[in-house]
Amino acid sequence: MDNIRFVSVSLELFYEEIFDSNKKMFHDEYNNLSEYGNSDIEDWLKKAKAKGLTEDSDKVVINLLVELHKKVDRLESVLKNNEEKNIPLQHDSKIVGINFDYIKTDGLDFLKDKNYYARVVMPTFPKREIPLFLVGISSNIAKINLISQKNLEDWNSFIMTKERELIRELKRIN
Repeated sequence: MDNIRFVSVSLELFYEEIFDSNKKMFHDEYNNLSEYGNSDIEDWLKKAKAKGLTEDSDKVVINLLVELHKKVDRLESVLKNNEEKNIPLQHDSKIVGINFDYIKTDGLDFLKDKNYYARVVMPTFPKREIPLFLVGISSNIAKINLISQKNLEDWNSFIMTKERELIRELKRIN
């Protein structure tokens, strides 16, 4: 485990050990929060892209409009008391290091070979929680077992951005 290289971060982690009694509930939430739980506007956008209707459009503006539409949908849900809430997870911790396959926390959070469902609060646009499944490697290191393709791309992009920031910082110091 000493040979695992981590990029320093400070991220919120919510997690809970998986048992037979909560496994289905966690998988349902995972699917809802992952790409399988797309909103109506995201489904419409995918269809428009497939038909080639967005080729002449500014992708940044489209993404901003989609996010605005999703915010309006969330506000409407709150006003109608139809707000979907995430499952409250038993534990929370601070992630202090990440890489493409592992996370490292600042506490004694995991048991070796135990499976966990987790959500990581990502400081990206839009700010959101990424659901994933973990297996404990040591008391403060867990391996990512399952993450959706869309979230994996965002996770990897976040890691690369952090690595570039670190390289720029090291160049500036030297």
